[in-house]
Amino acid sequence: MTDEKVPECRFCGLPLSTTFADLGMSPPCENFLTHDQLNHVEHFYPLHVRVCSGCFLVQLEEYVSAEEIFTEYAYFSSYSTSWIEHARQYVE
Repeated sequence: MTDEKVPECRFCGLPLSTTFADLGMSPPCENFLTHDQLNHVEHFYPLHVRVCSGCFLVQLEEYVSAEEIFTEYAYFSSYSTSWIEHARQYVE
């Protein structure tokens, strides 16, 4: 018997008992380490995706704050001509 708490859906509150994908532990995406950081401990977070059986919202049980994820975000949508064209067509 385990005392592990089953997470609840952020939208409807039902227990999240269905795993969509469990990819184990993962570092934040696009977390570019400097040469000085290579010998330091890198933070890893669980990448366990669950789906709610009530409202079908797919979600992570644990998530990282935006401040931790986007410290050195390397993607700039204003430089992507294909994304700008897609957005233009979408609003027309």
